[in-house]
Amino acid sequence: MTDRSLVELRCSAIVFRDDRLLLLRRRRDSTEDWVLPGGHPRPREGAAACVEREALEETGIRIQAPRVAFVLEATDPAGERRLIEVVFLAEERDGRTSPRAAEPGVEAVFAPVEDTPGLTLRPPLAGYLRGLHRAHLRATAPYLGNLWRATGEDAIQEETVGPR
Repeated sequence: MTDRSLVELRCSAIVFRDDRLLLLRRRRDSTEDWVLPGGHPRPREGAAACVEREALEETGIRIQAPRVAFVLEATDPAGERRLIEVVFLAEERDGRTSPRAAEPGVEAVFAPVEDTPGLTLRPPLAGYLRGLHRAHLRATAPYLGNLWRATGEDAIQEETVGPR
């Protein structure tokens, strides 16, 4: 039997503004790295809703995330931590809002896409991000959302007590 709790889900957003990309610069101790805005879904929260909430919390920018750019997997060499990340191609909802810092040691910025190879990007996605930007955002897939449909006993329970 597989322990499914060993798989961690993260949802993140790619937000391009012309030739720039929304990133979070994290400074800890004497190190610095860069990540896409995103995080982990809350209970009963869909992946797109998660990334929209996280982007707003971390950057102050409202987005919508209708398409998936790619899905990645990262597993540590010991196999103790396994991450599946759904990376959405998102659009700004409010035009050109200035990004703002949400927590100490983190800065939200629009960085030039061409500068990404020189950044300590986690995970190392610079080539994929530049390729997606150069392809004029064509290489994406629609996000279908939650396709769970009640069957059998779930359907009976839903009919008697309503949706969960």
